[in-house]
Amino acid sequence: MTRQLLLTEEEAAQRLRLSPRTLRKARGQGKLHYVLIGRAVRYTEDDLTSFIDSLRTVQPACPKKPETTRNARTKGRGAGAQIIPFTERNAGRSGR
Repeated sequence: MTRQLLLTEEEAAQRLRLSPRTLRKARGQGKLHYVLIGRAVRYTEDDLTSFIDSLRTVQPACPKKPETTRNARTKGRGAGAQIIPFTERNAGRSGR
C-alpha cells in the first residue's frame, strides 16, 4: 500500500493555485473528494488529481462563419421595404 500525505485546505489550495473558498465550493458541490478527520478536512494527492481530471476539457474547433445571404442583410426590413435617407424621413411630417 502506498503512503499518501494528507494536505490541509490551505496546502491543497496552494498546490492548485486556487483560493480555499474555491475548494470549499467544489467540495460542497461534490466535485472534489476529501477526507474528514473530526472537523478537519484533508485532501490526498489523488483527490486533487481526480478533481483536475474532471475539469479537463478540449476546446472544439471554431465553426466556419456562414456565408452572408441576402435575407440576413435585409433582416427586419420586410419584403419590398424601401430605404429612406434620414434627411428625408421627417420631411413629410407637419411642423410642431
